[in-house]
Amino acid sequence: MERNHPARTIASIVLLVTLALAGTVVAQDRYDDPQGRFSAPLPADWTVSATPDVLTLEHSEPTAVLHVLAPIGAEADVVAAALAILVAPSLDAAFAAAPLQATAVPLPSGTWTQRIYQVGDDIVAAISLERGGHTVLVLAQATQPAFVSTANAATNQVLLGLEVLLPEAEAAAPEDLPFEVSEVTIDAGEHTLAGILTLPPGDGLVPAIVIVSGSGAQDRDGVNPGMPGYAPLRWLADHLTRAGVAVLRFDERGIGRSGGDHESATTADLADDVTAALRYLAGVERVDAVRVGLLGHSEGSVIVGRVAATVPDEVAFMIAMAGPALPYSEIVVTQVERIATASGASRAEIDEAVALQRAFIAHAIAEDWEALEALAVEHVTDQIAELPEAQRAQLGNVDAVVAQQVEATMAALQSPWLSFFMTYDPRDDLRRITAPTLVLFGELDVQVDLEQNLAPFEAALAEAGNDDVTVVVLPQANHLLQEAVTGNVDEYLSLEMAFVPGFLDTISAWLTERF
Repeated sequence: MERNHPARTIASIVLLVTLALAGTVVAQDRYDDPQGRFSAPLPADWTVSATPDVLTLEHSEPTAVLHVLAPIGAEADVVAAALAILVAPSLDAAFAAAPLQATAVPLPSGTWTQRIYQVGDDIVAAISLERGGHTVLVLAQATQPAFVSTANAATNQVLLGLEVLLPEAEAAAPEDLPFEVSEVTIDAGEHTLAGILTLPPGDGLVPAIVIVSGSGAQDRDGVNPGMPGYAPLRWLADHLTRAGVAVLRFDERGIGRSGGDHESATTADLADDVTAALRYLAGVERVDAVRVGLLGHSEGSVIVGRVAATVPDEVAFMIAMAGPALPYSEIVVTQVERIATASGASRAEIDEAVALQRAFIAHAIAEDWEALEALAVEHVTDQIAELPEAQRAQLGNVDAVVAQQVEATMAALQSPWLSFFMTYDPRDDLRRITAPTLVLFGELDVQVDLEQNLAPFEAALAEAGNDDVTVVVLPQANHLLQEAVTGNVDEYLSLEMAFVPGFLDTISAWLTERF
């Protein structure tokens, strides 16, 4: 097996560079930015140098470097400029826009975006936060082993102890929209949900829809901090309200201005919140209560399916966007295979990755945590053993590295959300839905595979006796319904932050025809 195969390299980056943000920050010397934009802790054993614009921390044996800066500019522009100036002049804007991984990093100072790149033998992590017209950026560069042994801990210390002194940007003046926009509060039992209701102009009754985002912590716009500019729920609400439909969207529990605890919530809990939103919307004065429906993307499709099956008399229609028809335990195996294939892995490597994923899932479903932990230890140990000897030596305490990665794996697989979603079968609800249903799939979706999910989706609705089902496969669309090239996750950020052409019109035309 090739040690430096792209698929294995990417997997290792995800494994080794993910920030472990738990723990206590030890008191230490600090650097106060002369322009008053930030204050950052200085990790021990790192050499400090600074210009008026950039704080630089360097480590030797192993070699690693951290830069902290906060120039004026938008996040994407600052990251691109920093890569070209501080890492390599050959790294252009196209490179900056296509990281190997982009994830949200919640910190006391705000939700930052972490982008991971590979530059030669080095890993580069760009962790950024836009604030008050500036972008605060922590840029870390080291080899993969040096990240694990040295740079990762120092980056965590800097980020956890960093004080952003810039003020929040002033709220932009509200856009002059051709419809009414209202902030609303929804009673969801033990907590309240904060959202936005948009109403078409006029005095007559209108159809209405609750839109629901996919998995992960999502606000009312469906914003993903790892994808600046991507706001699918806001795009949907704007288009549908202009088409004459009232739209309600809300911050998920524990997110934004909504109460409740997101971390402990399962798909069933989130469905309860959607039911509360549905009932709130049906009670709005301008809304026709017999024409209120649901729209969900990805896991949101599963959620609205559960609601439509549970309270069928309250749901006039359902729209499922890139929604799975099978349990996540089956979906994720195909995800692994599709993503590894798109990354250029060999058939043997793909088979190995699939077998490993199946083994992890089997132990998690059986709640055989002892066997799961043993498998995780074996897997991480094998990954480290495949590194060149020089890189292994740079890891330092290998047992500590293994323990850290195994702990993260166990925590993820034992989480309430994954424990529920792993075995929950959406077909159990689809078989009970008789309301008019629009099902949309992306032709190039590697996260909810078209071939795996389309037939079971249709079959389950047929079992329900649903005689008004429309299925649309969107050419060249990925899981996010962007116009894609390969559909693989590593190109999401490089694509236009917009839906594939014709997608929004397909939804509004379907609704207009029926309601």
